[in-house]
Amino acid sequence: MRKFFKLLTSRFLFICILLLLEIAILMGAIYLLTAYFISALYLYAIAIAVSIALTLHIINSDMNAEYKIAWIVPILLIPLFGASLFLIFRTKNPRRKLKKHLSNFLSMDCLYKALPDVDERFANTSDFAAVCAEFVHKESFLPPSDCYEYEYFPLGELYGAKLEEELKKAQRYIFMEYFVFAEGNFWNRLHTILKEKVKEGVDVRIIYDDIGSMKGVPSKFAAALEKEGIKCLCFNRFRPVLDVAQNNRTHRKITVIDGITAFTGGINIADEYTNEISIHGHWKDTGIMLRGRAAQNFAAMFLQLWAIHSPEENYTEYITDCPAGEYLCLPFSDMPFGGNKNICEDLYLRIIYNAKKYVYINTPYLIIDGEMRRALVTAAKSGVDVRITVPNIPDKKYVFAVTKAFYNQLLKEGIKIYRYTPGFIHAKSIVSDGKCCLIGSSNMDFRSFYLHCECDVMFFNEQIAEELEKDYLSVCEQSELVTEKKSKIGVFRRIYRSLLRIFAPLM
Repeated sequence: MRKFFKLLTSRFLFICILLLLEIAILMGAIYLLTAYFISALYLYAIAIAVSIALTLHIINSDMNAEYKIAWIVPILLIPLFGASLFLIFRTKNPRRKLKKHLSNFLSMDCLYKALPDVDERFANTSDFAAVCAEFVHKESFLPPSDCYEYEYFPLGELYGAKLEEELKKAQRYIFMEYFVFAEGNFWNRLHTILKEKVKEGVDVRIIYDDIGSMKGVPSKFAAALEKEGIKCLCFNRFRPVLDVAQNNRTHRKITVIDGITAFTGGINIADEYTNEISIHGHWKDTGIMLRGRAAQNFAAMFLQLWAIHSPEENYTEYITDCPAGEYLCLPFSDMPFGGNKNICEDLYLRIIYNAKKYVYINTPYLIIDGEMRRALVTAAKSGVDVRITVPNIPDKKYVFAVTKAFYNQLLKEGIKIYRYTPGFIHAKSIVSDGKCCLIGSSNMDFRSFYLHCECDVMFFNEQIAEELEKDYLSVCEQSELVTEKKSKIGVFRRIYRSLLRIFAPLM
């Protein structure tokens, strides 16, 4: 009852109601226009002309094929309303200030040092590693790097304990950027450490996403932290305006300590991620800690967004010297403001096509486009052991239904799908052939690949890949293998899922 009352009085519900009101006003305006001002014949002619024009525009655009279908269907079925929504959502640029800032700031080399020795080592590792390094550097503006120490966390509680331990050691600065901050035991412990660090003179900064954290923290969360000396930025505040920029969230999970130590992965700052509360069964998540020059890339990612808040600040003071490390890696950020640059999706495709023995993928959401589907099928037909692990207990039922809609087509091509029976799997990783792996915040869905700010790190090291492989196989042992027989459903549910697949890119 308390949760229901909290939802009824929440800012999120209030804004959603206002957005629905805007849509109702739009539909009402179209109705009045058709009923009183334009004759049916003229209206029909206008609707047909607009639908044809927009359909041709979409077909000839460089938009992803699945996005094209998702827009063409409503434009043709409900011409004026579908066309109006398309013109509102697809032709508007993201908020000008945000886009202009990021396009100017992403390539600023004041955030990091070039590492010529690393480029040479990548070139000597393998052709595949060298090509990936060149691609990431070109598209993300962040250089290939390395680290001298790492620790992989197969569970959120292990990640959380290590994070608390490392935060206590901070001497210069702490940067934390997470999609979700939520009040609870985990945050209370971190909050206590951060307040102590502020008293010691450590520069503590936090970025959180407004929609991601809206249910977990009060609306004055940032103001309260500022009063305690913790600098805080609420990214892209959710507003009651029909605006495509509402979709652009920071979904990243980053902590940087003194420019030497960095954390990333799937874990947010909330109790379910550390299994201190259970809301969807056991919460399986993963993360990684890096120590070394790679931490500078994560500091740069953080500062790229922070500069929205403080563009005139001198950021060169946050460049840190670290010794070279034996573990080559590519820490990178995906941004939704660079046209059709989808770095993480491209690296997933490269890993899948490069695989010779196996590809193992963890993802909470399996909502993929035709190109990704073709890569997975091609690998499976080439004899590669392709496995994908998804949740058994969903956190969002409609998204889970979309995920299930992709099962049959993959299963019949020999791709193995496992459902994590103890609960919800939130890990985001891919490992292949015991040689390369990628871990971070990106889900295998349209939102992560196209709409969100994300962060990931790719490794070309057998030791690290072996740890991810071992953990993945242990997850498979706890999971149920989905079969075509088990995934068979009735005709009405098939129709429902087919419709969900059409509109999956817009969800």
